[in-house]
Amino acid sequence: MILIKNLQSLVRINQGKLKKKATRILSHLNLKRVTVSLVFCDNKFIKKINKKYLGKNSPTDVISFPLNDTFNPNYLGEVIISVEEALSNSRIYNTSFDYEIVLYMVHGILHLLGYKDYTKMERERMGKKQKEILDSI
Repeated sequence: MILIKNLQSLVRINQGKLKKKATRILSHLNLKRVTVSLVFCDNKFIKKINKKYLGKNSPTDVISFPLNDTFNPNYLGEVIISVEEALSNSRIYNTSFDYEIVLYMVHGILHLLGYKDYTKMERERMGKKQKEILDSI
């Protein structure tokens, strides 16, 4: 199940379309009965989260919080996505806004599954998996 919360008003979010994309991402990863929360926000909101939980006083594109526990073992966690960063990065990298949002969803879900991107080797592994998923959906 995909839960969506829209906390921003910069861009209209098509929740139905995003739920379908997220479901395809989970399906590609063979995750059938899991729940993921997607939160769409602006830079002000994600900057506060980044500072509070990661100690970085700047906005970022995506932050993931793995939250599975014994109460609900099928709940993978929450992915917080800045639509403001997606807009900015779509201009910088000459991609579409939709592509950036889906990329952040994939990236965030991979983090929920334990993928890391701190070292070069981890970034390469995660990048390869991201490309595989993006190419398939």
